[in-house]
Amino acid sequence: MSDTVDDWRALVSEALKVQKKINRVPNARVKSLSLREEARGLGQAFFQHLRLGLIGAGLEEEVQLLSDEFENLIRLAEAESAKTKYTAAFRILREVSPDVVAKLEKDRGRAVKIEVAITAEDQRIIETLEGLVPSAALSYRQAIADLADDGRVSFRGPALELREAFRETLDHLAPDSDVEGADGYKQEPERKGPTMKQKVRFIRKARGQSKSSGAVPEQTSMTIDELVGSLSRAVYDRSSVATHVGTERKAVLQIKRYVVAILHELLEI
Repeated sequence: MSDTVDDWRALVSEALKVQKKINRVPNARVKSLSLREEARGLGQAFFQHLRLGLIGAGLEEEVQLLSDEFENLIRLAEAESAKTKYTAAFRILREVSPDVVAKLEKDRGRAVKIEVAITAEDQRIIETLEGLVPSAALSYRQAIADLADDGRVSFRGPALELREAFRETLDHLAPDSDVEGADGYKQEPERKGPTMKQKVRFIRKARGQSKSSGAVPEQTSMTIDELVGSLSRAVYDRSSVATHVGTERKAVLQIKRYVVAILHELLEI
């Protein structure tokens, strides 16, 4: 049965094969379209199939570093980039891999019973939302109930509920028309309205909070959106469904932690 550690080892093995091919390139730059496509494929495989599982296993720090390097591989593959740049990216992957494997093996060898209940902090958020955005409170409460259900075969639903609770809160505190009318607003490409990040920035600016301290909450809003999107897009084969259901649940619990952190600040509770 395939699981995250096996998938990670397979990706690293493929990365080493691509690295050897690049090392054999006689020129200073990698010009081969097929070889560049292989490098791009490594990055795509990480973001589509591995990133979520690693986050679910509690490897947030490693995921941040790996995300930067696999994104770099995709970027390098878009042009005839220098071999030395590929070498640097692959070196970091090799250095990080032993820690990733060790933590994944430790996580796999341990049977963990996940207890999910409404905490005192959850209750404060729910009560605040009930008086502000009742539908957001319902979504938040439903997500917790779903996470506590051991009989679920998918945990994508509670992820969507958490994002919806966050989105509705943002829409209430920062209506599209207000954000679009603010000085300096610029609509991002291929977006029909303000992004979550722009709404968080608008709220903090309206409260007189410093721009320098806004990087973390703005990045958190983007991370929530990215993680829910990755979870929704993930496709598992039949042999690995059981393993990935557990991974989904842990990943959604991580999403919940992000949502709790940012709602705690936005709702000022």
